[in-house]
Amino acid sequence: MQFGKIQRVEGVIPFDEFEKLMESEDQLVQVEDRRGLNPFTNEEVIFSGKGKAFYRVDGEDLGNLSLESGVVLTTGVPRDVCEKIALFLRADLSEDDRS
Repeated sequence: MQFGKIQRVEGVIPFDEFEKLMESEDQLVQVEDRRGLNPFTNEEVIFSGKGKAFYRVDGEDLGNLSLESGVVLTTGVPRDVCEKIALFLRADLSEDDRS
């Protein structure tokens, strides 16, 4: 599955449940905060990794997840892994057309 969307029929997925998901799955690794430059002001800024995780297999990042407004968006995460995540979060999985 190239792009997936994991969301609840009613309500949102809260951050604390997303954190529990990352703690329960060895293949999900919290994205670290990183420094970058604001292209408009040229000031250094910190990009937060909160609510974001890499899907990692054998030390290689193969995909990622992002908690956006109570919905988990996935990129490059296999369908079976997405289904397992959706089950853990008591949510539904659907393909996400981002074209």
